[in-house]
Amino acid sequence: MNKKLISMFALAVVLTVSSCKKFLEITPQETFTSVIATSSLDGLTKTVTGAFNQLQSSNLYGGGIIANSELLADFVTTNPIADYSLNQLRTRQMDANNAEGGGLWADGYRAIYIANVVLQALPNFQSQNPSQCQLLKGECLFIRGAMHFELLRMFAQPSGFTQGDSHLGVCIQLTPGTVNQGQSVPRSTVAQCYAQIQTDLDSAAALLPATASGNVFVSQGAAQAFLMRTYFTQHNYAAAKAIADLIVNSGQYQVLGTTVGEIDSVSGVNASTPETIFQDISTSPLSVANGVLIGRFRYLPLSPPVYYMSQYFAPYYKADSAAGGYRWKTLFRAAPYGQGGPREYFCKKYDQPYMNITVLRYAEVLLTRAECLAQTGGSVTEIQGDLNQVRERAGLLPDNTTSDYPTLITEIRAQRDMELACEGDRLYEIKRRQTGFYSPESNTYYAWNSPQLIYAIPLQEVLENKNMVQNPGY
Repeated sequence: MNKKLISMFALAVVLTVSSCKKFLEITPQETFTSVIATSSLDGLTKTVTGAFNQLQSSNLYGGGIIANSELLADFVTTNPIADYSLNQLRTRQMDANNAEGGGLWADGYRAIYIANVVLQALPNFQSQNPSQCQLLKGECLFIRGAMHFELLRMFAQPSGFTQGDSHLGVCIQLTPGTVNQGQSVPRSTVAQCYAQIQTDLDSAAALLPATASGNVFVSQGAAQAFLMRTYFTQHNYAAAKAIADLIVNSGQYQVLGTTVGEIDSVSGVNASTPETIFQDISTSPLSVANGVLIGRFRYLPLSPPVYYMSQYFAPYYKADSAAGGYRWKTLFRAAPYGQGGPREYFCKKYDQPYMNITVLRYAEVLLTRAECLAQTGGSVTEIQGDLNQVRERAGLLPDNTTSDYPTLITEIRAQRDMELACEGDRLYEIKRRQTGFYSPESNTYYAWNSPQLIYAIPLQEVLENKNMVQNPGY
């Protein structure tokens, strides 16, 4: 994601939308869909820049999506937090006033709204510059699909909760709406949400270029990688594998030789590596795009971060060390926590004072494809090939002997848990695998389908949307 400094116009666009009183009830005629924004192709281009700026929100890819899902799972823990909403996540006792859930809902739908405004206006300029319109359409469909997916993962029970995924998902927004139309949108089923998300991402992939550079914010591979995630989450392993094949065969990506450099890299538009598929670019120390993750994970001498690794992550750390790997010391650290306290483990992936935030990288694609092959009875040689790229980069010996699928799946998942720890993967993997965990804070057991592992629909939305149905337990 080649993010650059945002113009004052684009920033004003975001601020205008954020002033609306109800997350799904936007009043377009006030200022946002002004003549400046929608009556020229240049205006629409700036608006798309504003939409990508919205994705940098602290509630979105600025870190909230990653940090909050990790806190709800079992690898990351913290001591009691003064912040009311974060402490609710820590204890998994959230309510409908939780600011973290409300922020994700609000900022996610703001991004969708901006994308929909552009998509609605684009046909008016198709003949003027077809290639530019194609790019803007692809970028907006990507934003709309990705944001619906992120909202779905945190506000609805996962795929497999009901037969045919007939349980409630989130509100599908395909138009900006007006004051009198398109408001009070009901929640669609999870099956309907996935179908729309996949339609958007598939269409985006067909429109986007192979690489993101210059004024192109997102590549074809990023749309495909998100699409792969949706199928994988749905247990549609054949479809996920087919999309992963496209990414691998594109030749655009590769795992780095000896380090996961883009996770702890310096900032800037040129800081991406061949492993980067999609990332949030931090352009200067003044950028707040990385503040959440650095604020919660960054380790300073004599000042441990708010978040640290739990006792349930410790076996992964020790196993990696015992096997001759190096992730345990390059991506994590052991340090005393508190005066005379026990040795705790900390994440080093976000230790730079300001840095790019990687959302999706090639190692995930390889691990996903390896499990998809194992789940569908694919080639053992291909499974070993994908798995060994990650193992060898991590300093582990290749495994060319394991051949039975159950054992391969166990090893793939173990490598995934270690490789992607603190990158926003663990909670969704618990749900996909339909397992459970004991909370590091209270040792309470939470099943994959616990209602305490999804956000409440924000109270304001429930009160003002006559068709809104709250999640059970809230």
